[in-house]
Amino acid sequence: MTARYSTRRFLVTFFLIAVILGLIGHRPLWGQDAIADFDGAVRAAIESVSPSVVRIETVGGSERVGDFAVGTAATTGLVVSDDGLVLTSAFGFVQEPSSIIVRLDGQPNGAKVVARDHARKLVLLKIERETAGRVPDVVPRSDLRVGQTAIALGKTYSSDTPSVSIGIMSALNRIWGRAVQTDCKVSPANYGGPLIDLHGRVIGLLVPMSPQQQTDLAGLEWYDSGIGFAVPLSEVITVIDRLKAGEDLHPGLLGITLKGRNIYADEAIIATTAPNSPAEKAGLQVGDNIIEVAGQAIARQAELKHVLGTLYAGQSVALTVQRDGQSVAIEVELVQTIEPYEHAFLGVLPLRVEGDAVGVPVRYVYPGSPAEKLGLVRGDRLTHLNGEEVKDSLAWLERLAQHVPGDEVEIKYVRGDQEHVGRVALASLPAETPAESLPPAIDEGEP
Repeated sequence: MTARYSTRRFLVTFFLIAVILGLIGHRPLWGQDAIADFDGAVRAAIESVSPSVVRIETVGGSERVGDFAVGTAATTGLVVSDDGLVLTSAFGFVQEPSSIIVRLDGQPNGAKVVARDHARKLVLLKIERETAGRVPDVVPRSDLRVGQTAIALGKTYSSDTPSVSIGIMSALNRIWGRAVQTDCKVSPANYGGPLIDLHGRVIGLLVPMSPQQQTDLAGLEWYDSGIGFAVPLSEVITVIDRLKAGEDLHPGLLGITLKGRNIYADEAIIATTAPNSPAEKAGLQVGDNIIEVAGQAIARQAELKHVLGTLYAGQSVALTVQRDGQSVAIEVELVQTIEPYEHAFLGVLPLRVEGDAVGVPVRYVYPGSPAEKLGLVRGDRLTHLNGEEVKDSLAWLERLAQHVPGDEVEIKYVRGDQEHVGRVALASLPAETPAESLPPAIDEGEP
């Protein structure tokens, strides 16, 4: 009985497996047309764009980064105008090369750097010939979809036949809005080359990028990892005239820090504004909650970074902040660099004392400092800065940190039973410490 049951079960199982294998074995036959159509579309897309993809060779300007000799090997570029403009990645142009050769239609052509886009890590070249072949079609960013087929092309190894990697679009709006992401194998071999769709339209230019760094080599660590980035060509085209005119483009900076550490959960509440920054000049204040930028609602810090990440220095942008329960509209012009913060220097060291006395007792006055020019001496008590009472040393440092060297401030101090008021310009921190020995930091009962 047991043997008969086992035999029957074996036969049934064998029959089911045979049926399943038969179905699986015939499945490709049902999809042959679809596979052929896909293969044909890929080949047609590559053939359509390939004439616009060029091999770029540079001489000089090399720099070693890890195992890579950047700027010495060939790289890839894309023709973007019929008069010889070529876009490529800044990866191969970390240093200025002494000469550039662009191979188009198998022929070498001299070229020169016209301008750089430091925000999107691109370089615009001009070929020394009148015509430069076919200009490819561009995919509007609104047409991009996660999951669609993406094809990465490069011509590092050959100026005739492109290297090809096929994958999908993994994500949109990466690197704070400046790039799209693909799982195509992206390496230095195709940096500067195009990422295209199945219709032979260019999605973007392949570049190494990182959300944490801004250097031309940032993102190189993701080489051949299945994480690649492309700058949408539709957005680069909007600034191509500025690049063509020789204008280098830089990321736009606002000059603020935000409260909190979780950019995906915390609101965009201003913690500090840098001195002389666009934020300070426009009237942004500590505690302002940024709720809208360029017409886009901002609920979290990451959203603010995504909007600002796409903007260039010199661009004006409209902000709306929430301040004391009211919405305040502010126009700000972004800049290329923010002046590094320099602490203002009065030239006194405080004395630590017991008790509830208001003010900051002076322990030491730096020779030649603004404090000495004001007439302050050891034993004076600083009580007000610009008319605001200062309770202790910590409050004094917080108030002083709001100023920069050169600011003129009003200081009220007490000497004995007399109040004195004076004005003095703050200085920069001295490079050297006092040569003389300092008096004790703790009050030992001296007057």
